[in-house]
Amino acid sequence: MWTSSRKRLRRLEAAWQQPAARASHFPWVARYYNHVQHEPAYHRLPDQTWEDLNGELLFELLDATVSRVGQQCLYHRLRSPLADEATLHEFAAAATLLAQQPGARGQALLALDQLTADETYFLADLISGEPLPTLPGARFAPLLALGLLATLVGGCWLPVLWLGTGVFALINSVFHFWQRTRIQRMVRPLMQLGRLHRAGRALHRAALPLRPLEPLAAPLARLGGILRQVAFFQVEDNLLVLELLKMLLLLDQLVYARCRVAVQRQAPAIRTIFEAVGYVDCALAVASFRQRHTTCVPQFGPAAEGIQLHAGYHPLVPGCVPNDLTLSGQGVLLTGSNMAGKTTFMRTLGVTALLAQTIATCPATAYRAPFCRVLTSLTLADSLPTGKSYYLVEAETMRQLLLACNAAPGSYLLLLDELFKGTNTQERIAANKAVLAYLQPRGWVVAATHDGELGALLQSCYVEYHFCETVTAEDWYFDYRLKAGPLTTRNAIRLLARLHYPAQVVADAQALSATLAARAHPSHAQPTAPAEVICVADSTRQQEHIRTLNDRAYDVV
Repeated sequence: MWTSSRKRLRRLEAAWQQPAARASHFPWVARYYNHVQHEPAYHRLPDQTWEDLNGELLFELLDATVSRVGQQCLYHRLRSPLADEATLHEFAAAATLLAQQPGARGQALLALDQLTADETYFLADLISGEPLPTLPGARFAPLLALGLLATLVGGCWLPVLWLGTGVFALINSVFHFWQRTRIQRMVRPLMQLGRLHRAGRALHRAALPLRPLEPLAAPLARLGGILRQVAFFQVEDNLLVLELLKMLLLLDQLVYARCRVAVQRQAPAIRTIFEAVGYVDCALAVASFRQRHTTCVPQFGPAAEGIQLHAGYHPLVPGCVPNDLTLSGQGVLLTGSNMAGKTTFMRTLGVTALLAQTIATCPATAYRAPFCRVLTSLTLADSLPTGKSYYLVEAETMRQLLLACNAAPGSYLLLLDELFKGTNTQERIAANKAVLAYLQPRGWVVAATHDGELGALLQSCYVEYHFCETVTAEDWYFDYRLKAGPLTTRNAIRLLARLHYPAQVVADAQALSATLAARAHPSHAQPTAPAEVICVADSTRQQEHIRTLNDRAYDVV
């Protein structure tokens, strides 16, 4: 049904300002990225890091795109960080332009609204330069069509040839219907080329001051030649005359063969238009994100200045408490109880670095850092299909990180959560110390741990920070504030009492904790005052023994 441009624009503006949640078909959304991910690039975000940073949820938060092309380009952008300050600031300026100029934004929205059909996802199949799939027996189609015409014309002089015409007609009909469904599937991306051409032409005519739109004139002209061939598949024939000719002369097969050659030859032009359209749509999505969240444009500096994050927060956590961090020459060790905020803070740092180098927009009041590749080890799991234990998966993941840092030292931001927790306490601490000491001079390292001993073992190359919670007789809560220094006190057993564990369990745990603490620090052991409100680090060696003896009761914390 026809809708006026004014009504369409009002609808598109409303959707841009407050994008509604929509289900993302990630196998389709990732189609463009999958086609180009093997091309040379500064960095491609590995699957493990993408999962650790909740990449799909982050994409959905940012996805205020209009077109399916824009969706695919946004996904590709988020997984392909750049190390080009000029390009990133140019993209930031494009998002600012579309946010501040309603007229330019309206032209872009209307142009992109032509590419909303799900079939548009398959346009990505045309940009790689690889030929479209061939039809089985396609080389026989010209011979069959020529045979029918030859016998038909020859029958005017030798009527017996019309028997051959009948045979060819039967063979061609069977061949046509055998290939019909396959052709309809293969031409899906071709059918969307016209919409891509119209969207690109509308953006080019709008004369928006965006660099990717400037060279579109020549690619648009080259694409026009393909469209004349593709139009054959879109012709509707109510009298079935064309359908009969298609069947007898195998016109679908012949035209498809020509389109395959033309698309392969013009793949660079198609890609130029595709990426220009996607660029504009991505800039619109980022402009929308900036309207809805507190953000800043990142600044990039030399490695000697380190990483400086001010009031950084995680955009996926409602009401997230902002925190500051400065990473200079040393790495960072994070301690604190479960749920206190360690992993969320590391994800905040990773997401901020990722968004800085992909969409030039950070969820913070200020961010300055060198260019770096983000790698993580936050949410590993064992693998039943491959028979790999949790520890083996950890060990293999860390080996990949070590190899990456050796290959390009000084250019990685590594976020590591409780390394080697799949093994015993003694070997875990030893392996942690060795790996973290090895990584520190080769990258920017932020590691969370429950092993308080690591702070002393790594004090020459790591600085300690902690998160903590407050436990009282009536309540317990977290402030989610990053605090400098090691965590020196703990609240694990008091929390068990707060959760109404049996009194005997709490008393036994308190007694054993005091005994183990006295053995570890005989000259500094002091009883804990029952009324104190203190913070917890529930994974020192002493508490590891307690968890073992109490069947991991302290894991509640």
